[in-house]
Amino acid sequence: MRIYVESYGCSQNQGEGAAIARALSNGGHTLVSGPDGADVGILVSCAVIGSTEARMARRWQAIAARVPRVVVTGCLVPLRTSVLTGPGRMRTTFVPIREQSRIPALVSDWVLEPPEVLRASVPADPSVTSAPAVTEEVAIAQGCTSACSYCFSRLARGRLESVPIPEVVRRASEAAARGVVEVRLTSLDTAAWGLDRPDGSRLPDLLRAVAEVPGDLKVRVGMMSPQTLGPILDRYLEALASERYYRFLHLPVQSGSDRILSAMRRGYSVEVFRHQVERARARFPDLSLSTDVIVGFPGETEADHRATEELIAAVGPETVNVTRFSPRPGTPAAHLRPVGPRVAKRRSRAMAALRLRLSRARFERWIGHSGPARVVEHGPGTSSVARLPNYLPVVLEERHALGSTVVVRVEGARSTYLLGRVEEAPF
Repeated sequence: MRIYVESYGCSQNQGEGAAIARALSNGGHTLVSGPDGADVGILVSCAVIGSTEARMARRWQAIAARVPRVVVTGCLVPLRTSVLTGPGRMRTTFVPIREQSRIPALVSDWVLEPPEVLRASVPADPSVTSAPAVTEEVAIAQGCTSACSYCFSRLARGRLESVPIPEVVRRASEAAARGVVEVRLTSLDTAAWGLDRPDGSRLPDLLRAVAEVPGDLKVRVGMMSPQTLGPILDRYLEALASERYYRFLHLPVQSGSDRILSAMRRGYSVEVFRHQVERARARFPDLSLSTDVIVGFPGETEADHRATEELIAAVGPETVNVTRFSPRPGTPAAHLRPVGPRVAKRRSRAMAALRLRLSRARFERWIGHSGPARVVEHGPGTSSVARLPNYLPVVLEERHALGSTVVVRVEGARSTYLLGRVEEAPF
């Protein structure tokens, strides 16, 4: 069959969509780049905020208008499938996240009837992109151990279930054998890995095993919570010292107010977050830090908002992901009195402006740097994108082979990337 796969949301969702596509291709199906002409459309959905959920409903309708059968998986299933209404509902099969491995067999068993008359061509969403073949997400767990009062993802993915070390190593090894040169270890909270393991192993043990995978592989460790990182911080930083790993830390703080962090049920204080960042930067001065902030959480005052701005300004992350609070069904925070939309919008814009100023300043520190970088993406025209050892992206004017390593000199900076030129040919 001809199969179209479209994925949204976090890196774990993207990785799961890619894994589904690989399994279908290995099973003899043909992957196509758009819904027109496909026999089956697969939507890996995201439901992190209300606007994203609404977008998923529109994308499902667009795909269902063009294909005879549709599979929906991801975070909409099973809790929010009621938002998918319309004539394609009877031709749609919903598959929970933890049952995605049965999708290839499900599709192979279908005997499709001639499709009913469908509407005129609906173009693919231009914001949907496919990860380059040289990069791959490897999920190390489902679910998490946190109880954040606002989070829908933990409801969708359930309790923590860590993927055993041998299986993670197998997935990384297979990726390297396919020519992948960058693996991204993902889950809702990578630092929680192993908390459910009876043998007491934790994330640093997993990282040491992955560091032994043969091949020219760089690994990025994904998002983790300060709550679960604390007990393993020293061991984690020791494992991260391997050349196998990008010197990168994605540590969401969400708020600079301890009062709001308590209402969010995050399980740590602002001081804990500060301490962990300081320790990480002391060990790796070139560390690239990414964090997340939720603006307009119920009960957030102007003082709380200023505290968050002051924290972000003091810490100076390279990347700040700003999200305006959105009440999600089934979460405790959905029952709290929201901040007014105008106030939330104003605070969101202010935080976004601060983010751009800080990021530009942090990136400009790298102007004049010379060193190796891994080419992981082809950009517009003849450009390429390469990653420094700390994961910062460098845009190059020339097109270089994906997976190659070049020596670059950084000559400029923007708010989200560096500009560079190649000093030595790829090797």
